[in-house]
Amino acid sequence: MKSVVNQKLEPQQITTEELTSGQRLADKLASHVGSWKFLICQSTILAGWVGLNLAPGVPHWDESPFIMLNLVFSFASAYTAPIVLMSQNRQSDTDRRNAEIDHQVNLRAGQNIELLHEKLDTLHTQQISELTQIVKEQQQMLREMKVHLAATKEVKDNRVTLAPGLIVQINEKFPKTVPVTPVSKPDKFISDNTKLLDQYMRR
Repeated sequence: MKSVVNQKLEPQQITTEELTSGQRLADKLASHVGSWKFLICQSTILAGWVGLNLAPGVPHWDESPFIMLNLVFSFASAYTAPIVLMSQNRQSDTDRRNAEIDHQVNLRAGQNIELLHEKLDTLHTQQISELTQIVKEQQQMLREMKVHLAATKEVKDNRVTLAPGLIVQINEKFPKTVPVTPVSKPDKFISDNTKLLDQYMRR
């Protein structure tokens, strides 16, 4: 923001420094002519001129209809009008240059805003892609967890207990029978387990 302000003020300072003496004089005269001070002074001079030339007992240098006064005002108007026009033309040129500078500043600001929008759109797109990738990875992890849980459940379901102390594994990765050595069982239970196993194998 500071650079833009400096950029805007520098050309104005240059135009002020490039003024000639005639242009400065024209600006001063135009500022005085267009003020109440000049209007009051002119009205005072006009009233004094007319009053002195109409007052009796005073030498009159400009009798009515005040031809000399009209001549003075004609000369004053002939020089005042061009000076005021010179000042107005110079001020118009200055305003035109300032308008061009403002236009250039606005164009640069618009370009900077467009670049900022492009950067924001790029960051938004990048964040969306990253979030999408994270969601995909989480979904993949959930699938793997489901498969792992399903496999674990299947392994647990394939282990069938036929009798106390004897577990039969149906899954192909393990042997079909996994005998578990009891701590202390009577011979009758062992023979019963063997019979049950034979019956199950025959089926």
